[in-house]
Amino acid sequence: MADKKDDNKERIVEGLDGDGNTIKTLLRQPTAQDYRDSQVKYNETFRKALDSGALLRQKLTDYMREQGIWDEEKQKENDKFVKDISEREDALKAGGIRLNDAKQIALELRELRADFRDLLAEKNALDQNSAEGQADNSRFSELIRMCMLDPNTKNPRFPDQKAYDTQADDPWVIEAAAELASMIYGLDPDYDQKLEENKFLKEFKFVDKDLRFINKEGHYVDLEGRLVNEDGRFIAYRTEKGKDNKDSEQLYFVNKDGDEVVAVTGEDGEEEWVKASLKERKPFLDEADNPIVLDDKKAETTTETKDVDAEEATASKASTTKKKRKTTKTA
Repeated sequence: MADKKDDNKERIVEGLDGDGNTIKTLLRQPTAQDYRDSQVKYNETFRKALDSGALLRQKLTDYMREQGIWDEEKQKENDKFVKDISEREDALKAGGIRLNDAKQIALELRELRADFRDLLAEKNALDQNSAEGQADNSRFSELIRMCMLDPNTKNPRFPDQKAYDTQADDPWVIEAAAELASMIYGLDPDYDQKLEENKFLKEFKFVDKDLRFINKEGHYVDLEGRLVNEDGRFIAYRTEKGKDNKDSEQLYFVNKDGDEVVAVTGEDGEEEWVKASLKERKPFLDEADNPIVLDDKKAETTTETKDVDAEEATASKASTTKKKRKTTKTA
């Protein structure tokens, strides 16, 4: 969560540490001196990377092609994604087609973008290892360190890069770094909202303001229209009235086929979800339709009965002794 201050030059963000405590951080835009200092870090890291054998980006591209990591086929796949995404965006912008067809195009666009991002991630992961990639990361880390301040003292939260690195993976630090990146590079926080497919899905109320799929009644649903809760679990209601009112007392969990499921604890102590009809196993029957009780089950039952009898006998004896003591004392 972020609160804007002073026309985007400063911003307060809140995040949680590993213990669930709220951490407030003041973010500020980098100054000209900050950029100069971060460039020094870039140069240092770039030189060290080259000395350690890191490849330049251009050489890395050649290396990926030689090794088949990013060859002509991958580039063709990349180009096809760009073409397919562009064509579907144009179709939604143009309109003039049936609403259901447009919805299908929007869903295809979502899937295409996700697959395209996965493809690019393969390439970008290797770019991080190039000399320029390592230097870029070092420069950005230095900017983050200098521009993440304690709101009370206005001093950097991390006195040096080593201190930052030890907490770089903490949730509150990750959130603050992402917010600072949007400030520095002008990233649009509403980027997803402005994608052509999401604008269409919101306009015709296939999704809510958070881009979660909903039905006409406003219930959360999956892509196939099945009811889900906020956590994405399949649900159903006992009655139509309960469904209309979103009555939590009428709600129950189901599997993807609509069968009611309940949580049970297995012999290993782990919780698992099973069909309600399978919660308790019924005994098998003999030819006379009488329940079959196995010998080991009989033994368990006999042992349990003896234990109960012993406990009752002990309790009875203790009660009798107590009465005798009371009688003796009265006499």
